[in-house]
Amino acid sequence: HRKMYALKIQNGWIIEAQRKKVYIDTRISAEAGTTTVSYKWHALFLITELVAYIPYFMLGDAHYNILMISLFLCSVLISTLSLVFHAFINKSERHVYSMDSKLNLIVNNSMKKYKSIAMLLLSGLNAVAWIYVALYTGITGIFPASSYYVYIFIQLIAGLGFIVPIYMGLNRKKELLSANTSPIDVDDDEYWKTGYYYNPDDKHILIENRMQSGNYTFNYAKKGAWIFTGITGAIIAGCIILVLVCMLPLINIQEKITLTNNNLTISAGGYKNEIVIDDIKEIKLLDALPDDDFIKINGASTDSYDIGRYEGRTLGKCSLYVFDGYSPILMIKSDDTLVFVNSKDDGEIERLYGELDK
Repeated sequence: HRKMYALKIQNGWIIEAQRKKVYIDTRISAEAGTTTVSYKWHALFLITELVAYIPYFMLGDAHYNILMISLFLCSVLISTLSLVFHAFINKSERHVYSMDSKLNLIVNNSMKKYKSIAMLLLSGLNAVAWIYVALYTGITGIFPASSYYVYIFIQLIAGLGFIVPIYMGLNRKKELLSANTSPIDVDDDEYWKTGYYYNPDDKHILIENRMQSGNYTFNYAKKGAWIFTGITGAIIAGCIILVLVCMLPLINIQEKITLTNNNLTISAGGYKNEIVIDDIKEIKLLDALPDDDFIKINGASTDSYDIGRYEGRTLGKCSLYVFDGYSPILMIKSDDTLVFVNSKDDGEIERLYGELDK
């Protein structure tokens, strides 16, 4: 951008008459905020998503809390952003393309319609994905891998539901403007010469990208754009750090088993179970995990280990601290806890079993 602008200056290709012009079509401005597709539908999606989460909030199930909260918050975030951008599009689509005011109105209303449909499809299908997970888990009491696949599939359809109307709208816009007999040209290269948009005279923070009108970019002459970018950058950096902090304990799993007079504590990879010895109902040495379909609820599973919170179709909720290829496995069962644990250290599980079996 800098080189192209410098070349333009060098060769005198700046059109001064067009350089500072700002065209306003009062007919388009009067239509700002109106659309045939209301953004209020997003409120219905948000309410439905909230209602679907209420049972999990009331039950406070520790096994599902992290998982369900994460999916719920993602759904609410997508629907909220869709609502905000839908409302923004209704007000911001007032571009002047031609001296023909009627053509301007048709193009702006067409883009409003297609972009609004895109936002509604994204928000609505996103809500369907979350509601499916909430209903299935609430009815069956489990969250199998198949539910993940269905959730991901619906979200992919939501993505297509967003992209296809945008693509159709851009094609329609191109078709309408191809018949434009009195186009308006404004030389705005000066504002893009740094590679991003910088125009102190433009009051807008968000504007259409000059290369693709389906995208939006910031006007970095406004403090709000820098603040938003800074906050977003900080959040992204924080998320990366959080992921690294959460993943580091899982890179080199260190299992710790502590037995005191009245408590047994088992921890590994950031997960922990504390069991009161007097509450233990059954202990058993096993050569391998029971033949059950264990589903990971909140944990880590690799070719080397299974650590964290799981659920078996017959055994129900349990915690696994199991390294693949090591035996025996100790099953510890109390009134509200079922734990399977083994160790890489020879004889440690046998010693623990002997202590607990006294």
